[in-house]
Amino acid sequence: MKNNLGLGLLLGAIAPAVAYLLATYTQIVQTWTPQKPMMIYGVAVFINLIAMRFLFKGGKDAVAKGILMITFIATILYIFTNRLSI
Repeated sequence: MKNNLGLGLLLGAIAPAVAYLLATYTQIVQTWTPQKPMMIYGVAVFINLIAMRFLFKGGKDAVAKGILMITFIATILYIFTNRLSI
């Protein structure tokens, strides 16, 4: 695997994109966690954090930084689009 930022951005976007698609086009959030609609996005962030840990340990710093960057961007987008108060 190459060690570049673009690859990290691409890999980091997979989990939030899957979470968004599951939350938008399925009833999974209403069925499993109706009181906590943000939980599926929390799982996506957790998956990215696990990937980052192994990438940093493996010396793939640029890929891990790309995953971190896209995770922050996805979190900020979620906060703004769902009007969460901080």
